Amino acid sequence: MSVTHPVHTLAVIALAGAVVFCAGAAAASEDPDWPCVQRLMPELSPATVWGGPPINDARRAWRETPAVRGLVLRIADRRTALEDGEKAVAAFARTLGGEKDAMLTLVFAGLFTTIDQERSRLLSGIKRYARGQRRLASRIRQLTADLGAAPADGTPQSAARRRQLRERQVWDTRIFEERERSLQALCEQPVLLEQRLFILARAIMAQMDE
Repeated sequence: MSVTHPVHTLAVIALAGAVVFCAGAAAASEDPDWPCVQRLMPELSPATVWGGPPINDARRAWRETPAVRGLVLRIADRRTALEDGEKAVAAFARTLGGEKDAMLTLVFAGLFTTIDQERSRLLSGIKRYARGQRRLASRIRQLTADLGAAPADGTPQSAARRRQLRERQVWDTRIFEERERSLQALCEQPVLLEQRLFILARAIMAQMDE
């Protein structure tokens, strides 16, 4: 009894984690692959953060202006502090003449497009992570069932089989728990991108004349 108790405890923890994992997905979204407590928004809309001119054409044209493209790639980069991004937008606006609003619209169009694409990649990665966790939880449950069904007749063969199952169960449970601890940080990444988009959109509009 003293040998198997820690293993069963780990199995219970793993299964409980799997239940929380699935419940979180159901609560946050109808998408079964979405594991985060944050509600899933599959797509962003410019209108939620932008009160300037329409950007339909600008979303195709922003790369054609080197200064705009360089600014967008700098401020969209998560390694750039938001304060530095706001300063870069203001500095760029000071270089503009009569077409300032049109140029700043290009900047927002590029920013939105770049962040939206990165966010989509993040969402896809999180969903793959969730599917991997579900598969791992299923494997742990199967290992627990196999361990419970394995004969304990004292023969070397059965002892070796039980030891092998127990080691795999402990190892998979450890991996599952470590990945669960990383999940919260993963789920925060799309939110941080949305915040960056909102703050920098406000900074761009603050520099416009109309």
